[in-house]
Amino acid sequence: MEDLVQTISNIVGILLGLVGAVGVGFFIYGAYLYLTASGAPHQMERGKSAMMTALAGIVLAMVAFGIVELVIGAVVDPAVDIGDIPDPNAAPTAQSGT
Repeated sequence: MEDLVQTISNIVGILLGLVGAVGVGFFIYGAYLYLTASGAPHQMERGKSAMMTALAGIVLAMVAFGIVELVIGAVVDPAVDIGDIPDPNAAPTAQSGT
């Protein structure tokens, strides 16, 4: 089970790195378009749009990575152990009071 979890975590990490590299490249492309627009409103808008899309993609990839890690953590190491849940059909036990 640990090998599977580690493999999934490694694949997600590699994909996040790939998405991050593509996002940074796209952001640089948008900045290039914006800086070389020479005041042309259409070109400036294309550059701003490319930069905002790249930032949104990077943020979305980071959120997806966080969700995957959260789910993996919940599956591998659950906060509640099934053995700790009391049996509802068991007879009540007397508790000592003060």
